[in-house]
Amino acid sequence: MTVMYSFPHAGGSAANFKAFSREFPEKVAIVRPVELPGRGLRAGEPFSKDLESCVDSTLQQLPFEIGARFLLHGHCMGALLAFEAVKALERSGRPLPDALIVSGRNAPGYQTDWGLRVANLPDREFFDELRAVGGVPPGLSFAMAAQFLTIIREDQRIVHGYRPNDSSISTPILVLAGEDDGMTRPDFLEHWAKFSATKVEVKMMKGGHYFIYNQAPAFAEALLAFEK
Repeated sequence: MTVMYSFPHAGGSAANFKAFSREFPEKVAIVRPVELPGRGLRAGEPFSKDLESCVDSTLQQLPFEIGARFLLHGHCMGALLAFEAVKALERSGRPLPDALIVSGRNAPGYQTDWGLRVANLPDREFFDELRAVGGVPPGLSFAMAAQFLTIIREDQRIVHGYRPNDSSISTPILVLAGEDDGMTRPDFLEHWAKFSATKVEVKMMKGGHYFIYNQAPAFAEALLAFEK
């Protein structure tokens, strides 16, 4: 049995993977969503001070077993978390994933104009921008969005404070991105090749930024093809 630990996007939580984990073929992997501090089942915990401490606090909760096959996956911000998680596992000598899957995220250090443009917008304008790209939970109005905006602003803070170095990992990387995603660029996606000493493959899929959440079978097919 293979387990895939999935890190959520900025403003997201383990709950975002509910349908994805249900629809993902178990013969490929069982999806185990990762919960981050300050939301969901960890809502009572303080937000992480930076991306590295978020990774450390999360790894302490993942039940890695020696000899057990597992994968790490992250979407958008979660891709950076999953990437740094692999590096932390390498440093500590703990078991490593068979592969890292990053979705909806340019290579570390490469940001699109969208991310730069919305970073300092007032809450209302920021909310509208997020809604336009599908980043607002269905049915959530601006009047009820205070907690959601707090979470995503905190996530933005740790992402903007992240300073990646040029060190690579020994784990192969599968890069997935939506063809209509304005938050990624094909040339920026290709730069993931610098961050693995082994295999890196980029695959474009149908959809926008949040394409993975309704394409679990297609995601699984891409993963199987990558692992051949």
